[in-house]
Order: sequence, then C-alpha cells, then structure tokens
Amino acid sequence: MLSDGGDDDSSAPARFELQEDPSFWKDNNVQVVIRVRPLSSSEISVQGEKRCVRQDSGQSITWTCHPESRFTFDLVADEHITQESLFKVAGVPMVENCMAGYNSCMFAYGQTGSGKTHTMLGDIENGTRRNNENCGMTPRVFEHLFLRIQKEKEIRRDEKLSFTCKCSFLEIYNEQILDLLNPNATNLQLREDAKRGMHVENLTEHEVSNAREALQQLIEGAANRKVASTNMNRASSRSHSVFTCLIESKWESQGIKHHRFSHLNLVDLAGSERQKSSGAEGERLKEASNINKSLSTLGHVITSLIAVSNKKSQHVPYRDSKLTFLLQDSLGGNSKTTIIANISPSSCCAAETLSTLKFAQRAKHIRNNAIINEDASGDVLSMRLEIQHLKERA
Repeated sequence: MLSDGGDDDSSAPARFELQEDPSFWKDNNVQVVIRVRPLSSSEISVQGEKRCVRQDSGQSITWTCHPESRFTFDLVADEHITQESLFKVAGVPMVENCMAGYNSCMFAYGQTGSGKTHTMLGDIENGTRRNNENCGMTPRVFEHLFLRIQKEKEIRRDEKLSFTCKCSFLEIYNEQILDLLNPNATNLQLREDAKRGMHVENLTEHEVSNAREALQQLIEGAANRKVASTNMNRASSRSHSVFTCLIESKWESQGIKHHRFSHLNLVDLAGSERQKSSGAEGERLKEASNINKSLSTLGHVITSLIAVSNKKSQHVPYRDSKLTFLLQDSLGGNSKTTIIANISPSSCCAAETLSTLKFAQRAKHIRNNAIINEDASGDVLSMRLEIQHLKERA
C-alpha cells in the first residue's frame, strides 16, 4: 500500500507513496482520505517548523499534542503528494465508478486555508494536466472521464453506444442557493420528486461533449464564487460550491435497449473558522456564522447516520441546512463517496486540525447503499435470453 522514504525528524516529515487498491470499492461505498498540506510562510513565522501531527504510515496519522491521539483512515496523503498522485489514488477510481453507473461524490472538508480549493480546483486557468501540474481534482476528473468515454465508444461500436454529459454549478451562500453559471439566478429552491430525486429548480444545465467544454463551465462558475480575505486566508471561500455532472449512456445488445446514468458531485466546502483567528467582522462574520452552522449540521447528520448504521432508530436532520438536504444521497444513500479532509500540520492550527481528524474519523463509519442506475427495455424473449446469459456468467 505504501513505501516509506523518509525519517522521523519533525522538520523533515516522512514521505509515503500511496497506491490505490483496485478492490477497495467492491466492498466499500465511503472512502476517507486525509491530505496534509505544507506549512505556510505565515505559520512558519509564528510557530516555526513546529507541527501538531506526525504521519505514521500511508493510512495512519498521530495528533501529537496532549493527549496524543492516533487516527487510521483509508489513505493519508503527506504534504509532498502531487496533484497528479492524489488524482490517481482518489480520482481515477471515482471516474470508473461513474462509468459503471454508480452515483459518485467527492468533497473536500477542513478549516479555512487548509487547501480544499487547491485540492478540488487548483490552478484551472491554464488548462488540464497535460500542461499544468497544479490543476486540481475536478479538471483532471473530466479529462479522464472523456478519455474513458471515447475509449468505451470505440470498443463497443457495434452496440451503438452513445453518451450525454450535462453540467451544472451552484454555490450555497448564507443558506441561499445561487447559480454560478447564471449570476442573475438567486435564491433557487430545492425540490424532491420520485423521477428526478433531489434537484435544484431552474438551475442552469449545459451539455458538454469534451473536457475543454466542461473546464470552461468550471472556470466561468468559479469566477462568480464568493471569496474574501480573512486573517487566515487571503482568498477564503465564503460559500459551499457543488459542480454536478449527469452522465448518461445508451446502447443496444441482443435486442435490448439499455439506459445507464450516474450523478457526479464535486464539492468544495467553505472552511470552518473561529472568529478570533479569522478576525471576521460585519458581513464576513455573518458568512462565517452560516458556514459554521451548515458544517455543524453536516456533523450532526454524520453522527445520526452512524447511529442508523448501528441499527438504532434515529432521525437524520438532512433538512436543517441546504447543504445536507442537497447532498443527502451522497451522505447516506445511493452513492460511492470520497471525503478528502484537508489539514494544516502547524501547531498554531492544532485545535482545528484535531476537529477535522475527529470529523473524518466519524465519517468513515457512514454506510451508503450504492447501486448501478440502469434501465433496460426490449421484447420479452430478448429479456429472457439476457437474464439467462447473466446467470451463466455468474
């Protein structure tokens, strides 16, 4: 799973090479990844090289303050990991799940300034990974997705395989849903129905046919997102953003028409923050209050889901915030979900780092029930033959 290429010197943290386990998603629907970012220059000026965490392996990390606490996760990415390496272990399997018809979600969690937007978006102005090593998870996901679509269409040409991809991009700002692809659309409403499931009414949706078009929607929407400067982050996200892609495929096989679809949610959460540390006042303080309230609700939802998974009768408070109401399927339903919890290793962030590690530890106990979203139609004889064929393969 890993190779240790470093030493125990706190000023030179050990390096751990991560490798994806191809069988992981067969038995698990929720993956929790910790990403440790490098110390910032401002942290070094305050606390020097003093750290509050020590990575023990590619799956474990210790919070070294008193009392010392050790945590184990699916993956722990050290502060040296590249955007490309993180994508290979966390992003590639997610794309494969989407291609197979599973709803998938990835969201970045952590205090403000911990590297969430760098992880999810990175440098998106200069294109995809072919010419930009700093681009984040989302542009890489779409480049890989369309490469996989093209390959699948070539392999299955005889089945008349076709794909459709539709993208939308929203933010939740002060508990209001705003359309990032249409800034004039504000206070949009969440709706739930049997056919479409949970969706945002009147949200702009664009069909895209390649990675460049998807990236263009991402760049356009990201430019409209609410950001502001605080003491902890000069470009702090003041909203939660959700970039969604609906991937549909259709094909014919032995007289049967197949329709497969999956929803892909890529979520960049606003960071939790303490007013004392961030120096938030006025509008910034109102934003921080709403951010912390929705993140607190997220924590309550996860605690309730753990109780449900332990066969306890428990109300899950999805409706207590727009964020959890929108993402309820990803958090406790039909989805394969990856949570990337971003932390700072600096001692000056010790309290928030411990809080994030505890959140991530609880999230690991969520039990989703992910199923392939597929419909089939055709004549009765063809359907029977297909069923017999599947039984023989089993």
